[in-house]
Amino acid sequence: MPQHGTDKTLNESGSHPDLVVVTGAGRGIGKAIALQAAKSSFVLCISRTDSALETAECVRTAGGKAEGLVLDIEDYKAAEARVGEWIANSSFMRIAGVFAAAILGPQGPLMDSNLGDWDRAFKINVLGNLAVARALLPAQKQHGFGRLLFFAGGGAAYAYPMFPAYAASKTALVRIVENLHEDLKGDGDFATAILAPGAVETDLLASVRASGAEVRTTVDISEPAAFAREFILSENCSFSGCFVHVRDNWPQWLNSNRALPGKDQWKLRRVE
Repeated sequence: MPQHGTDKTLNESGSHPDLVVVTGAGRGIGKAIALQAAKSSFVLCISRTDSALETAECVRTAGGKAEGLVLDIEDYKAAEARVGEWIANSSFMRIAGVFAAAILGPQGPLMDSNLGDWDRAFKINVLGNLAVARALLPAQKQHGFGRLLFFAGGGAAYAYPMFPAYAASKTALVRIVENLHEDLKGDGDFATAILAPGAVETDLLASVRASGAEVRTTVDISEPAAFAREFILSENCSFSGCFVHVRDNWPQWLNSNRALPGKDQWKLRRVE
């Protein structure tokens, strides 16, 4: 495996990561974020298919630096080992992770769905993305820097029985991000967040529409891509550990040392 060195021109702004690792980088939001991140950092594009290689080639064609890694994160133990090996054979010091890989999983009521399909949804949406995050954390903690961005969406803030496993997996990730924030306190310059990106016109949304679900308001893909860019390049983040909607007034809390006005803002908990 080749040694991947940092480029000084990519890291002139202080807190810019040298490397951004993106799961689900072959299409949709993950691809859009990979293309944005490549403007300031080396990008490792991860996808189950050769689309990861295609995204990396798009980055290089545009003058950026990237590598593609074809990897099925459903096999989360293998995913952690392979990404960990890639990181160990690189020399990047400031690493960000963007975890956009997801599947919808089974449709309909619990009694009509197959728990094997639930298992696959959790392996990809939760454990697979966490495996990649775990592969990054040793190097991030060693160098005292990390940005970790996950995605929630449908069902994490309200009931979503049409795709119950997807909703449950995304809800689990919200609490996991809160826990990660607590885990990393005192370890250096770390920020974690989980974004509800809105209804973006992707293959995933097309599948939602095909199921008969109502989609009220769509969001241009540039909005979650812009959030990801600003988050991973931020010097500090007042909403670390929080569940943020792309249409929230998040810019005022990014690169800010101000505390959020309420302890329950952008959290997964019952509000009395």
